[in-house]
Amino acid sequence: MTRGIVTRSEPEGAQTGAVLDAEATPVATRHRRAWPWIVVALLTVLLVGGVVAGAFAMQFWSEAQRARAAVERAAAGIESLRADFDAADTAQLRAVTDEVQANVTLAVRTVDGPLWDIAMNVPFVGQNVDAVRRVTHAVDVLVDRALPAGLQFMAATDFDRLAVAGGGIDLEPFRQVQGSIPEIAAAFTEAQAIVAPIDTSTLLPEVGESISDILGFIDLATPALGVAEKYLPTLLDMAGSAGTKTYLLMFQNNAEIRATGGNPAASMIVTLTDGTLGYVDQGSSQTFYDAGTQGNEYVPLPGETMGIYLPTLTRHSQDFTFTPDFPTTAQLFQALWTHTTGTTFDGVVSIDPVVLAHMLAVSGPVTLGTGELLTADNAVKVLLSDAYERYPVGADSDAFFADAAREVFDHLTSSSWDPLQMLAALEQSAKEQRINLAFTDPAAQALAVEFGLDGALAGDTTTQTQVGIYLNDSAVSKLDYHLTTAVTATCDAAARTITTTMTMHNGITDDIRSNYTLGYRNRQLGVPRSTMILDVLFFAPPGAQITQTVPARGDVARWERSGVEKANTAVSKTVFIGKGETETVSFTAVLPEGGLGPLRLRHTPTATATPVTIDPGCSGLFPAASER
Repeated sequence: MTRGIVTRSEPEGAQTGAVLDAEATPVATRHRRAWPWIVVALLTVLLVGGVVAGAFAMQFWSEAQRARAAVERAAAGIESLRADFDAADTAQLRAVTDEVQANVTLAVRTVDGPLWDIAMNVPFVGQNVDAVRRVTHAVDVLVDRALPAGLQFMAATDFDRLAVAGGGIDLEPFRQVQGSIPEIAAAFTEAQAIVAPIDTSTLLPEVGESISDILGFIDLATPALGVAEKYLPTLLDMAGSAGTKTYLLMFQNNAEIRATGGNPAASMIVTLTDGTLGYVDQGSSQTFYDAGTQGNEYVPLPGETMGIYLPTLTRHSQDFTFTPDFPTTAQLFQALWTHTTGTTFDGVVSIDPVVLAHMLAVSGPVTLGTGELLTADNAVKVLLSDAYERYPVGADSDAFFADAAREVFDHLTSSSWDPLQMLAALEQSAKEQRINLAFTDPAAQALAVEFGLDGALAGDTTTQTQVGIYLNDSAVSKLDYHLTTAVTATCDAAARTITTTMTMHNGITDDIRSNYTLGYRNRQLGVPRSTMILDVLFFAPPGAQITQTVPARGDVARWERSGVEKANTAVSKTVFIGKGETETVSFTAVLPEGGLGPLRLRHTPTATATPVTIDPGCSGLFPAASER
């Protein structure tokens, strides 16, 4: 009955538009199929009562048909709003909006009739009638309160006219709609309260199916709108609405793998001023060598934390991402840049070449300074493998990578692309754990935490039970472009244990010969230069105890490491993975007593996607299980 009103889940940040942009054709088909079955099911019960009940049923059928027709007309009107909006026909928009509201009002009056009151008291039938009535009232609230404000929001944020010359987004429309978002959010909150008593498990299948989409949409949109209402002022501030913001954009190189992605050898300083992007400077590890600041420690970490890593973690920028705690990485970079150039940042943003590939799939290819075309299909291979065969000297490959990063930045900020598709590309990157954000402003940092982009080690198991398995390259190589991984988690609810396993495969090919790619440290360890040398780190949740590792000892006995970082106990095992070989490492931990937050399984993103499997048995320990 209600699916013509709100059916489509939009990307985050645009949920309000879903109230206005229903898919009319499939919706109407579902309603025509669902409504007769709902009424037939109700009539089947009612007709048992005899002739009087039959007359009642016929009248009820008539009213149900009337309500259905009203809702379908409203759905068709909502669909036409998009065309009217695109045509900028203000008078037609007002007329169609009035018609939509009139049809929903008719549907509400119908389901509030006396026959529906009687039907609500009929055993078995009553809860179905009540559910239909509640959903109709919820839709009425959305159309009455959210639709007008939603139209205002859409008019102000027409994505085709948001881009500004030179790269960026016009912030003025967002400043204008700040006042409408609270009304939309309040409408969804009210609608959610109306449908909250519905127990779908007690409904006829036909009824439950017909209202499931609207119930799901309300449950999804309500908290999202609350977040939008809460953080829009912060987002505007982050975009430089009240003054220029300076950010360090850090590129993690998955070819030399690190816990949160890779060696962060290349970085770029950018600004945002009233939504307009600006380029300031670029840097690499060589920048700090030239300034004499590389190798100095500006942020000492506790001894129990340093016990997990090589001592270069705090002294060399290439190793700042050894830790899976991104706030620590950001702090290390902040201090290094301040001591090198005096620059301070409002935030540090980390991405990798796979993110660039996802973005190029939306924006289209870019021509590099070499004349080469960088596309969504070849970006990762060109940047993480071909560059090292073409430029076997580190400084040359770093220069190529820096040029590519600058060209991609210029392309993204000057070309025309669909913002919603770009948002989807960034959401995919975030799901793959390739984006990390850290901000100095507490409100901005709270936003990063809210969206799970802070990359921080969890300090307790209250809101989440975080388990992590990470990789750090110890060969001093660029071999890890050829690494593929898979992660699984299995649980024993009775023993309160979780076992996290990573399977790793070395797929390097014979044509890889660059000395810069092959392992520098391998010869001193007596293994071929094509062998990957990886430190596999496992972080147990706070309060958990690591009871077993497989293997019990790594391939380099003196590199066995353990410690505690932000209340998370960790161990590190070094493994050799020869060309064409596959190795598996697993860690078992006993979880702390008491309630546990949802499981969040973190892992190191590689140059390819990492399949993650969480065994159903884990549901006995955690309210929910997630790979992110």
